[in-house]
Amino acid sequence: MAWAYVFAMLAWAFIPGVKRQGKLLVPLILILGILPDSDLLWGSFGIVHRTVTHSFFLWILLLIPVFVVFRLKAVPYFVAVVQHFAFGDFLMGKVMIFWPFDSKFFGFGFGMPSVVDVTLETAGLILAVGILIYVCDLRRLLSVDKRNVLMVLPSLALFISTLFFALHWSSINSLIAYILSNNLLIILALGHIILLALLAISSIQGLRALKPRSK
Repeated sequence: MAWAYVFAMLAWAFIPGVKRQGKLLVPLILILGILPDSDLLWGSFGIVHRTVTHSFFLWILLLIPVFVVFRLKAVPYFVAVVQHFAFGDFLMGKVMIFWPFDSKFFGFGFGMPSVVDVTLETAGLILAVGILIYVCDLRRLLSVDKRNVLMVLPSLALFISTLFFALHWSSINSLIAYILSNNLLIILALGHIILLALLAISSIQGLRALKPRSK
């Protein structure tokens, strides 16, 4: 999610003509950033992780109607979803990035968790927060604003992905013990907690804005 926002903002700021299309919808950017990993929920349908949903051609095909309607405005959103496997997963693992034309897996495979992984995840979170502050998005996301109701969606997505990982453990104590056994895991866990807290606060502020004011 953090890198999705960073790359989308870079596309918005530096690709000619995109910035004139208006501000980005941050909740949608965050959702798109982890959408390729929805294949984790489709194992019962024969979908293998980092295959079909991690292909350039699938997302180009799916987003053609979006580009036809929104043109340059769609570019940052395309970048947000593609960076997931073309940048993150490509570095950390191996992905079937050219499916269905090539069924080979490509990538550097640094692994998770690893020093490279933790460094990139931490850098992504720091850069995302820095950009949020610089463009004044953080102040709005933490304010009582009806637009922040949409932050419920990435909050739920991040919570579900965290829960999906936690369900692989027999108890919460064994999960905590596993995380505390490795400094890299501790840093990753703290990053997820910070991001989840930020999203949750924004969601709550959005829901607060929906409450009718007493006269």
